[in-house]
Parts: sequence; C-alpha cells; structure tokens
Amino acid sequence: MSLRTVLLLPLATLFLVAGAFAGRAAAIQTKAPYAILVDYDSGAVLFEKNADARMSPASTTKILTAEIVFREIAEGKLGLRDELAISPRAAREGDAESGGSSMFAQANSRVSVENLLRGLLITSGNDAAIALAEGVAGSEGAFAVLMNKRARELGMSRSSFTNAWGEGSAGQKVTARDMARLAAHVIRTYPQFYRYFGETEFTWNDIRQNNRNPLLTMGLGADGLKTGHLASSGFGLVGSAVQNGRRLILVLNGARSDAERASEARKLMEWGFGAHSR
Repeated sequence: MSLRTVLLLPLATLFLVAGAFAGRAAAIQTKAPYAILVDYDSGAVLFEKNADARMSPASTTKILTAEIVFREIAEGKLGLRDELAISPRAAREGDAESGGSSMFAQANSRVSVENLLRGLLITSGNDAAIALAEGVAGSEGAFAVLMNKRARELGMSRSSFTNAWGEGSAGQKVTARDMARLAAHVIRTYPQFYRYFGETEFTWNDIRQNNRNPLLTMGLGADGLKTGHLASSGFGLVGSAVQNGRRLILVLNGARSDAERASEARKLMEWGFGAHSR
C-alpha cells in the first residue's frame, strides 16, 4: 500500500489494519497497565495492552484542547497573535501552589494565543488550558461540550471530557487507542502547529521550564506530544518519534513513577523500531 493511498484512507480505517501484527506483540511486555504502539503510515498496531479500557488522561487531555485551538486558527476564527484574557479562575487553577502545572500567567493580564499554546504544550500549564477554553467558548464548561463533539468527529468513540486541562473527574476518561488516533490526526492535519509539542523549554514571567516529555531527550527521534500525571491514575504519555522516515505513535498510562514512564516508553519505542523495521 503506497503512502499516498494510506493518507487517503479514513483515519478510523487505519487503526483496523492490525491483524498481521497481532502475533508479534508477545515479544515485548510493559509494566504500564495501558499501552498501544502504532505505525503512523500504515495504522498497524504493533503492540497493545488494555488499549480499549477507559482511563484518566490527566494532562494528555491538552492534546485535544490544542487540536480545537489549532482548528480555530486554521479556519480563521482565531489568530496566533490574538490576545486572550487570563481570568482570575484560570490563574488560580493554574497556580503551581494549587498542586498543578502552570505557565505562571497573571490574573487579569492578556497573553497571545501562541504563547498560551506554548504554555499549554511545553510546560503543561493548566492556566493556559483554561484561558484558551474560555477564550474559544466563553467558559470551560462550554468548551467541554466542544471537546466531546470534536472527539466524536475524530472517532474517539470511548472517550469523554469535562474540562480542558485534565482534572481527574469521573467523567474525564479516554482509551489508549483513542489517544493514538488523536495524535495521528494532529500530526497529519496540523504540521504547522505540531512543532510546539517538540519545543524543549519555555520561559514566561522570567520562569524557565523544561518540556516534561522524556522521549525528547533520548535520541530516539522523538518530536512531540504530551505527558500527564494524576496521583490517582499514575504517569502517562502520548509520544511520537521518527527514524529513517518511519513514524511510530506510543500511548502508555498508569506507570508508577516518572522514571518508570520514561523507561517503559523508551523500551517500547526501541522495540517498535527494531523489531518492526521495514
């Protein structure tokens, strides 16, 4: 099947092209309770573990938040230089003292959409997520409605959302397969914005923060997407890497520590590129 043919197939169809690879998955295991490893071009599933079980996405939620903003920009409804208000709620919920991640945006200030996207995707700012949600939809609740509608449109049939930043409410659930589908869509549809996921650091309010994605520093060809963590559900990752023109997408969740997330992600990526080389 040619690359051109693959790209013309519906995204949902790509993730059904897995049967020929099912027997190979036994060659690798992972400590993570949820995982999926997908070949981007063919859609073949190289490895999966509880890939259709619902789990808490934590801050990987922000990939969908970003997708909705990317779409608004692509449709001319929003501009990178447009400035959005930072509400007291956004600043309060995104304050590092509240226990979450923050880009340290100040209440009642205005920040450009581009800087909010960097704060969202590089430093995982909850304040950035809430400000973008309020700027696009008027409130985070209204934005959640958009998130669920968009998830259905993208074929994320087992996922549901109640907020833009990944707070662990009972209604905020995804599957590894749905998140891999979302990642593939973002990479394919928004190459002009995907680069934000791979930026290694971001400074706001004179505070420099590093990207939390451990794959970016491993020399595996990783170029983006997002980590997440909740005390109740563990450490997760949606990541992508390219070697010799071949891209893999990895989703894992439920790791017991940051170190375990990093080591399991490395192991699965290295196995995927090695055991399934073209």
